Amino acid sequence: MTNLGTFIMVAACVGMGYVIEPLFFELRNTDRNKSKVAKKETAKPKKKANKVKSKPVPTIKIDLSLVKPADFPETVSLRETFEIASDGLTLALEQGAQVSPIRLEGTDLIFKTKGMTLEHAIDVDQTDFKELVLPVMNARIQREAEMKRIEDAKPVVLDEVAIVSCMQASVADGKVTEFKADQVTEWVAGEDMGYL
Repeated sequence: MTNLGTFIMVAACVGMGYVIEPLFFELRNTDRNKSKVAKKETAKPKKKANKVKSKPVPTIKIDLSLVKPADFPETVSLRETFEIASDGLTLALEQGAQVSPIRLEGTDLIFKTKGMTLEHAIDVDQTDFKELVLPVMNARIQREAEMKRIEDAKPVVLDEVAIVSCMQASVADGKVTEFKADQVTEWVAGEDMGYL
C-alpha cells in the first residue's frame, strides 16, 4: 500500500512539474529572449499621450426657456467624465455614459443615472442634450404655430351689401357671361350655403 501511495505522489509531482516548470522558466527568461532591437523600442518614450481627447463640439445656440419637458429625449450622453461624490464614495461616469434628463434649471441639466434615485446637475453643454432636443422642439413649435394659424383663420362673413357688390363687379368685369348687368331685375344675396 505504501508503494501505491508513493507512486501516486511521485506522479502528481511530475505532473505539476510539467505545468509549473515552463511557466517558471518563461518568466525568468523573459529578458533573455528579447532581441536588442526590441529592447531599444521599449526604451523609447511614447510621444502620444494615452488620454484620448475628444474633438471640440460646436456649441449650439438655443433658447432653453422654449424647451418643454415633452421635448426631452429619454437619455443623453455625457461629453466629459462626471464624478459623483456621496458619503465618502466617488463614482465616475465616463465620457459617453447615458443618463436620464429630468429638468432644466437655467443652463444646468438635472439628471439621474440608471439605478440611482439621486439627482445631479451638469452644464447642459457637457452633454448632447441640445443636439437631441433641437429637432423635437422645432417640430413642436411649428405644429403649435400651424394650429394657431388655423385657429386665427376665421371665415369672412359678408353682409348683403358686400355680396351684391361682388356679384355686380363680377358681371361688370365679364367673369359672368350668362347674362348682362342690364338684364338683372333685382340684386339679392341668397342664404349662406356653407363651405363645400
